[in-house]
Amino acid sequence: MSTSALSTLLVVLKDRIIKGPKTRSQKAGLFALLSFLLLVLKYPNRAIGTRARPDLDGIAWGGMPLVGNTFTILKNRNRFLQTIVENFEKLDTNIMSTTVLGLGRVIAINDPVNLEHILKTNFENYEKGYILNSTMSQVLGNGIFNSDGSLWKMHRKTASHVFSTKIYRALIDGAFTDHSLQLCAVLDRAVQQGKPVDLQALFLRLTLDAFAKLSFGLEIDSLGKEGQDNFGSSFDYAVVATDERFMNPFWRVTEHLSSKATNMKKAVQVVDSYAYNAIKGRRNETTSEAQIRQGASGREDLLDLFMNAGRDTTAQALSWMYYEVMKNPAVEKNIWQEVDKLDEKPTYEMLTKDMRYSNAVFLEALRLYPPVPRNLKTAVTDDVLPSGIKVQGGDRIMFSTYAIGRNKKVWGPQAPEFMPERWFEGSNVDIEKGTLNNNSHLGEEGHTWPKVRKESTFKFSSFNAGPRICLGQTFATLEALTVIMMISSKFKFELVPGQDEPEPVPSLTLPMKKPLLVNVHRRQ
Repeated sequence: MSTSALSTLLVVLKDRIIKGPKTRSQKAGLFALLSFLLLVLKYPNRAIGTRARPDLDGIAWGGMPLVGNTFTILKNRNRFLQTIVENFEKLDTNIMSTTVLGLGRVIAINDPVNLEHILKTNFENYEKGYILNSTMSQVLGNGIFNSDGSLWKMHRKTASHVFSTKIYRALIDGAFTDHSLQLCAVLDRAVQQGKPVDLQALFLRLTLDAFAKLSFGLEIDSLGKEGQDNFGSSFDYAVVATDERFMNPFWRVTEHLSSKATNMKKAVQVVDSYAYNAIKGRRNETTSEAQIRQGASGREDLLDLFMNAGRDTTAQALSWMYYEVMKNPAVEKNIWQEVDKLDEKPTYEMLTKDMRYSNAVFLEALRLYPPVPRNLKTAVTDDVLPSGIKVQGGDRIMFSTYAIGRNKKVWGPQAPEFMPERWFEGSNVDIEKGTLNNNSHLGEEGHTWPKVRKESTFKFSSFNAGPRICLGQTFATLEALTVIMMISSKFKFELVPGQDEPEPVPSLTLPMKKPLLVNVHRRQ
């Protein structure tokens, strides 16, 4: 119905209320219909409560009356990240506008220039905000990941103490190597038994064990146990359930109409019990024992670090990485060529200087499969983005590192492809032309990989950027390189035939929806 036709109908209904039926129920019904039509006239293609923005019509993701894009998002919630990529490509733009019940107006950005403005240039104007904080607080409380202002600065300062070169060296000599050896033992048993393993589950167990030892002071030993790990499965449930809340504006009601509210409460209780036991035990530590765990003193800090630097970042990136490696024989051979030259025991110098190719492979996995695939900010006051788009106070700014990593305008024509060689100095021309290739150098004597290029953190934002850049990025990278060196020097993985192509679970992080089943072979 056109706006003019709707206006004519409203006049007729108004006359009917004044001159027409006199019964109370008839008047109430006509009044309700009139009110509804008035709202439709006011909100023809956007969520109720949002302001008209004709200046954004050219970048608008077309919506429905009163609800905007709420139903579209709910319909595509299981493939939300892919939908974002598709819509940016469809509109041929790096910025989109949409409206959602419960969130209001959301402006999505997909390029480094606007992202730098949000995350650095005008950092103070873009906060996590009430919506994000209230949605995630049940799991993450008011820790570093979920807080703003002075509270965030306090958590940031506290958490920074857990990361230093001295501690990295100790971890490589200790927890990283020890737990990688445990993983090798599990893989050895799989070879002997001829049984496939779920590689994603093993990586999650390894990183859980390593981080629990570092920050919790706990020997969980999930790699050595059969069946589900109570802590890991509870944390995973809580993270996925929290993400679902962003897709459902009515979650406070619907969770109580199902078992989700009860299940969420139980999961958080399990997670909290580990965190509080770790805090309690820390009070009894000696100074030397506490040194490596002196950061993250509270429950919220422990859980934030667990998600960002401890478990999910490394395990999920390794899972996606090895999936791509199994699909790309040249990449696999180059990893072997590199790790076969190294000593058996990893060192800090080895990981940071002698594993250039493996580092590039890991970075490429993070580019395409970032562990925190999207983020949301709230504008405190009015602003203008570098692209000229006006932002009003209260608008939400959404950016997806998953989408930016696949943006051909940012990463070149081969952006969707897994190309570790894009990370080497001197590859610019091939990247621009779209002629980049992953060439195998296995068996070549004296082959040396170029230095790994340092991309802008606003282009490669898988570890966030600006003042909120992830404190644990070096931690995660060194842990991943330790694992790569130790398992790729001994084992070859082969995808179990007949599996569906992996796809991400809607979550705060980026786990695979189904197990990553592989057959394990010892390298000859």
